[in-house]
Amino acid sequence: MARFAKELFEERHDLVVANSRYKKTVIYKDLKCPIYNYLLSLNSESSKHTVSRVLQTVARHMGRESIYEIKWGNFNSVTINALIDSLKSNGNYAPNTITLYISVVKQIVEHAYFLGHMSTRQRDAIKSKKVKTGSRTKDYELLDHEDVNALLSKIDEKRQKYVVKCRDYAIFSILLRCGLRREEVTNLKVSDVKEKAIRVIGKGNKERKVAMHPVVLEAINKWLAVYSYSNKSKPLFVRILKGGHIQNEKLSADAIFKLCNKYDAPAPHSLRRSFATNLYKNGANIKNISLLLGHNNISTTEIYVRRDDEDLYNEVIDNLL
Repeated sequence: MARFAKELFEERHDLVVANSRYKKTVIYKDLKCPIYNYLLSLNSESSKHTVSRVLQTVARHMGRESIYEIKWGNFNSVTINALIDSLKSNGNYAPNTITLYISVVKQIVEHAYFLGHMSTRQRDAIKSKKVKTGSRTKDYELLDHEDVNALLSKIDEKRQKYVVKCRDYAIFSILLRCGLRREEVTNLKVSDVKEKAIRVIGKGNKERKVAMHPVVLEAINKWLAVYSYSNKSKPLFVRILKGGHIQNEKLSADAIFKLCNKYDAPAPHSLRRSFATNLYKNGANIKNISLLLGHNNISTTEIYVRRDDEDLYNEVIDNLL
């Protein structure tokens, strides 16, 4: 682990909890703190959660248990270089992950500058640092159409409470056949379900309409038939107790992960990529896929869509000579 100067750290005893929603990283209310100010500038709870986890990892790499032991006003170019080296030497972080971590640190530094904790020269020296990490191709477990049908059949055939079966089948129908992010699924309201599309509020609070196959609508309606919601502004998916009692509390994004584990399914993001890849392989236009996924750039969608090695090999054989 890289060595960091002692003047980078301090102990704080004057902090008041602002948000105890996340068990691993407690956020404190302090208007003079760059961390709190940066989190206030973020729109979505998922982004705040991500930044909190990133900062906790950064603190660990700097040899600290708490992110509040770091004196951001004393950060400089030497500090950022040492942090980059520490993250790289770990060996477990993908290049994009390291880039994300350093980007978050730079945002905290920016807010430290605005709060008067550091000089312009100090801030500019940190902002100018670039992360040279290369790139990696990450393997995701993707499901083809047969796998998708098999997973849904497993849910349908599992011995469990009928209300649980209906809810889970509808959730996975949306994940697999609409390609929504897990946070987008949990944020859906009953009123968001239309006859041919789902209204989705995605990243950056951006709204989009995702076309919905009739089989997905059928699954949702089956769930709504047993879900006695009081009005259409209620969450589409809520918690269910072990006895089958439906609660008036929406599912968390972490609950979607647990459902994937329950049915031995790939992670939610792999299901999203499966949706994109299956559409692409069946001839769907990459631009339309990008719109369905809520991507700002088609280049992001192209990363999602996996081309099989066999397909690439055939391209070379058929078209090179």
